[in-house]
Amino acid sequence: MPVATFSNSKKASSSLSKWRDYTLAEAASFVAKNGTLIVCAVSQPYLPFLNNWLISITRQKHQEKVLVIAEDYATLYKVNEKWPGHAGFFNFTSRRPQHLLKILELGYNVMYNDVDMVWLRDPFPYLEGNHDVYFTDDMAAVCGSLPASSGSIPNRRIILQEPDMGAANQGNARH
Repeated sequence: MPVATFSNSKKASSSLSKWRDYTLAEAASFVAKNGTLIVCAVSQPYLPFLNNWLISITRQKHQEKVLVIAEDYATLYKVNEKWPGHAGFFNFTSRRPQHLLKILELGYNVMYNDVDMVWLRDPFPYLEGNHDVYFTDDMAAVCGSLPASSGSIPNRRIILQEPDMGAANQGNARH
């Protein structure tokens, strides 16, 4: 995976037409490995962090599982300029809970990461076991990583009982 600096200094010349051709299911199937996706959501103010985050994941050899959710068009243009045509970058313009729920409904395991953190080690060996959700945080109100499994019975209950969870949380997004 080419890792290039995501700075806000240049205007991107890329077209949005490439991104309209991808559905969530297509993008997820393109990057999922062993049923697992590593997902982040990025808006323009967080673009400088994206490069470091991608480098840290590349060092742990998990870059092929990455799905980046562009939360605004400026981010979409920049990502398309630096990594053109890569289906792992998928254009979403609403909030993460809805997207994470949709990915779980597609049957994937999801590790959500904020891009203002980096991987010092491969976290996957620590995620072994028969658990539904793992959380880490650096503050009481912010979760930096959330791996979830779609196949577990409690998660299937969440998917069935909370179909509007994204809409309810949309006003609480911190970006």
